[in-house]
Amino acid sequence: MDQLFKNRGIHSLGVEQKKVYLKKQVLKTLYFKGPQSNADLAKSLKLSAPNITGLISGLIEDELVTDLGQGGSSGGRRPNIYGLEADGFYLIGINIGLYRTGISIFNSHNDEIGEREYFPYRISQGFQIFNKINDHLKAKIKNTGIDENRIIAMGIEMPGLVDQKKGMNNTYFPDLENLLSHLQYIFDYPVYFENNAKVRAFAERQFGLAKSRKNVLCLNVGWGIGLGIITNGKLYSGKTGFSGELGHLQIVDNGILCKCGKQGCLETIASLTAMVRMAREGLQSSGSSLLSELVGDDTNNIDPEIIIQAALDGDDLSTLILTNVGHWLGRSIAYLLQIFNPELIIVGGKISRGNNLVMEPIRQAVQTYSNYNISSDTEIRFSELGPKAGIIGAAALALEKVTSAKTLSVEI
Repeated sequence: MDQLFKNRGIHSLGVEQKKVYLKKQVLKTLYFKGPQSNADLAKSLKLSAPNITGLISGLIEDELVTDLGQGGSSGGRRPNIYGLEADGFYLIGINIGLYRTGISIFNSHNDEIGEREYFPYRISQGFQIFNKINDHLKAKIKNTGIDENRIIAMGIEMPGLVDQKKGMNNTYFPDLENLLSHLQYIFDYPVYFENNAKVRAFAERQFGLAKSRKNVLCLNVGWGIGLGIITNGKLYSGKTGFSGELGHLQIVDNGILCKCGKQGCLETIASLTAMVRMAREGLQSSGSSLLSELVGDDTNNIDPEIIIQAALDGDDLSTLILTNVGHWLGRSIAYLLQIFNPELIIVGGKISRGNNLVMEPIRQAVQTYSNYNISSDTEIRFSELGPKAGIIGAAALALEKVTSAKTLSVEI
C-alpha cells in the first residue's frame, strides 16, 4: 500500500502518517463493505464528515476512489455514494496445499483477473517452491496486462502451525526462524501468510455465511481438518496463533496412527485423507463397487471427488464412507457446541459436495452427543464460497494486514 501511495504521488514529504493511515481505512472500508456515503464512512470510521470529505477528495484525486452519483434518501438531500475504482489496486492470493498451489489476482472490486491457475507444488517440497511460485506469478501478471505498480499486497494460506509473532510455520518450515522475511526477499510486494483454516474463516466473515455474525466456528475439512474461530465478530488466533487444531484431537481410542504422532486423531477418520484410505481398504476387502469401475480397478486413482461422485450415484461403499465421515464430524461438532455455544457452524472444503449424505449424519451425531438446549438453535451449514474460499481469503487478509499498519514502511 505504501509503495502504491508513493507511486500515486501522495506519499511525499509533508504528508502526515496519520492521513495516509486514514486513507487506508477508507479504502479498506469500501473494499469490505462496498460503496458508502460520506455519512456511512464517518460512522464506520468514527470521523467527522469534514475529515471524510477531505480524505475522499484526496483518494478521488489519487484515482483510487470514484463518485458513483447520488444514492437513495429517506428524506432530504440525497447523499453522494463513493466506491473504489476497479483498477485502483490489485491483490494477490496464493493457496498452498498438500498437493497443489493456486495463484490468483484480484482487483479492488474483489473480482478475479484472468483465470485462477493451479500448479503441482506441494508445501512438503520445501522453501524452493516459493521461487517457482514467483516465476509463475510474474508470468501471470504479464499475461493479464495489469499495472504491476498497483499491486499492494499478497496473502498466502498454508497448512501447519503458523506462529504470527515469530513469522514462522513450525510444521513445514521449522528451521526458518522468520519465514516472513525470507518470503519478503523473494516477492516484490508486502507478503502476509496465515494458517488455511483461519484464512477461510476470515473469508467467511467478510464474504460468506459468517458476515454480520458474531460467534461462528468454521471447519475446514481438507486433507487435514482445521478450525477457524470467530468470537465477538473477530478472528481468534490464541496465544501464538495455534488455535483451532481440531484435527489433532484424539477422538478414537487405540485408533490409526496420525502424522502428528498420536493415535485416533479426528483427521484419521474424517478427513479427505481418511476417505481415500477407507475407499482403498473397502475395495481390497469387497472388490465390487461402482467406485472400482470409476478408477479402473486401480486404487491409486482414488481421490475424494471420485468417492463423493460415486456416493451421489448410489454406490454403497462410498455412501458408507461419507456417512462415517459425517458421523465423526458431527460428534466433534457436538463437543465444540458445548464449549463455544456458537450461533453458526460452517463446514467448508470438498466434503460439502456430499450434500445430505454428509449433513444428515452430522446432524444426527450432534443430536446424539450434545445438549439439546445448547445445540437446538445453532445453525450448521456448508460453506457457500466453494473452492475460492482460501484464495480469496488470503488476498483479503493481505489487504486487512497492510491497511492496518500505522507505519509507512512494511514491517517484515
